Amino acid sequence: MKKIIFAAFCASILPLFAESLYFDGKTDKNPVLYQVGEPMVFTIALRDKDAENEIAKGHRITWTRLGDDGRTEKGNAVSDQPLIITTKSEKPGFVWIKVNILDENGNPRKGIYENFTGGAGAEVNKLQADSLPDDFKTFWDAEIQKLHSTPYTKKITEIASRDPAVKVLKFELSTFPGDRPATGYILYPVDAAKKSLPMLVNFTGYGFHKTNIPYSASKKQLVVEVTRQGEEPDREPEYYKNLQTVEMKGYCFRNNNDKHKNDFYGMYMRGQRAMQYAESLDLWNGKDITTSGGSMGAAQSIAAAALNPKVTRCTAFIPWVADLAGKAKFKRLGGWAPEYTETLRYFDTANLASRVKCPAEITIGLGDYICPPSGQMILFRNLGGKKTLKIRQNMGHGRCLQPNPYEVIFNEEIR
Repeated sequence: MKKIIFAAFCASILPLFAESLYFDGKTDKNPVLYQVGEPMVFTIALRDKDAENEIAKGHRITWTRLGDDGRTEKGNAVSDQPLIITTKSEKPGFVWIKVNILDENGNPRKGIYENFTGGAGAEVNKLQADSLPDDFKTFWDAEIQKLHSTPYTKKITEIASRDPAVKVLKFELSTFPGDRPATGYILYPVDAAKKSLPMLVNFTGYGFHKTNIPYSASKKQLVVEVTRQGEEPDREPEYYKNLQTVEMKGYCFRNNNDKHKNDFYGMYMRGQRAMQYAESLDLWNGKDITTSGGSMGAAQSIAAAALNPKVTRCTAFIPWVADLAGKAKFKRLGGWAPEYTETLRYFDTANLASRVKCPAEITIGLGDYICPPSGQMILFRNLGGKKTLKIRQNMGHGRCLQPNPYEVIFNEEIR
């Protein structure tokens, strides 16, 4: 089943726009169901929210078409009427359309919403993908067994909660000798009965700063909020600056020829240790575990579900490092990610998706070239259980750029 809807999830964006102008863009059909060689027609209008969303006239605009087929096209126009761009892809993959307003000097304007970033795909079910390493399953099975058989120390500290109905614990759990610990927060309702709470394990995107305490999510759940690097979650800014520039400099972009010293390995092991401890708590109902996250956090969410068969639901918003071979081996548009290595095949989110058997929901943007849509399609294809894919037009890495963006939902394989 698949459907196209006017997504209500971003309907509240319009009143929040700091700028008056925004682009409203769509394709002439479902944007991921084109055939190779079939014309793709984009209609992109510049509108003014302060003029009842009418066409904003008199602005110079420029557009660029890139694609997994290696073709580049460019053009200029005036915003007096909707911009029509007709293109096609000569191979399975995606086309990326970028549109900008030009200022009086001919430079792209810098407003957050004063640009369009979207796209469309042709025969996306036929995208070539990297193969799994021959020992992919045995490697991960052995690593999880090794982690669970390694005794761990724990330091659990109750901290002041701003919500009297929620208890907050800070945790530090050892992993392997000499490796960074799993750290973060556990939250739950103070009046929760034993074996009553489903578990939510949340992972955070790339960065170096304090870890959020998700009070709102903890009203009816046992919430585990896992840090990125095994750092202390509540330190002063200088501590995180030192992590970024010294101790964890180049995080995820270093040691990527070593299965055990690369940062993904440690990150995924810390997630497993945090879940192992949370599963021992008598408040957990013993059956429900949801993993969740965005970007790097989404990669961790998928890895957590891939490596723990007790996970019953996985949600991933714009998952990172999917299909690292896409650029290196198949000459597709790449994103912001470490360079492909043979070792990273074990940690590629698209490959780990093949181990996810629980229901999964993935959300992506057609203009996201931090996490390109080609890799997201391969990830979705590899998921082994019931799955849902939400595809949003005119969305880059996490931000909708128009108030009523088009969303396509698939609950089955894309054919």
